[in-house]
Amino acid sequence: MHTDTFHLYSYFCSSCCQRIIIAAHLKGIPLEYTYIDLGTKEHTTEDYKASNPSASVPTLVVTSANGEKTILRQSMTILEYFEERFPNISPLLPSELHDRVQVRDLVNIIAIDTQPTTNSRIVQRVKAIRDSREDQIEFAREAFTDGFRAYDDLLVKQAREGVYSFGDTVSMADVVLVPTVDQALLYKVDLAFAPNVRRVHTALKELEAFKAADWRNQGDTPEKFRIQDA
Repeated sequence: MHTDTFHLYSYFCSSCCQRIIIAAHLKGIPLEYTYIDLGTKEHTTEDYKASNPSASVPTLVVTSANGEKTILRQSMTILEYFEERFPNISPLLPSELHDRVQVRDLVNIIAIDTQPTTNSRIVQRVKAIRDSREDQIEFAREAFTDGFRAYDDLLVKQAREGVYSFGDTVSMADVVLVPTVDQALLYKVDLAFAPNVRRVHTALKELEAFKAADWRNQGDTPEKFRIQDA
């Protein structure tokens, strides 16, 4: 693994980048960073779009010892790549097919139903319709609420006992859940309606991989947002 380099193009408060950083820490994958400032629209430059035509983050460039490069441009693609390449290091998907599909259902409630609708690109377009910040906030809060309510209900239906989303082992569901809950908290979403989501999120935020990936603790996090040492 260490004969390759893993170079992540990232932005401090991107929930999709946060997924990759969590997974890399769990699997012991050393990341090198280039920070892309979405605030100054650095992601829209022709130079960056040459690597990622979607003009989004993350982008992961894997360079082998012989210089061959593999570029991955979607966070879920990167998570699946990590899992397939390093399946025996902190596995993020269970070994049993029945269990894997249950974890993937949880993953996709967040990765397909929730996060895309709350993406900054989308909520900014909602805001632009009537030039209303209130519209943006209401839209985002409703989207988070719908997603977390479904996630919470599915946790109950699965009737899994344990600390995290699927038992006592961190799974890919947890990796995608925490960044999106963090994003919802920025919108001041009250999670009282989803007590299981809140419980799982609280437990996961105690783990080192999730602390390391916290948006307030990145190399490009502005000082005013950074976690201050006690």
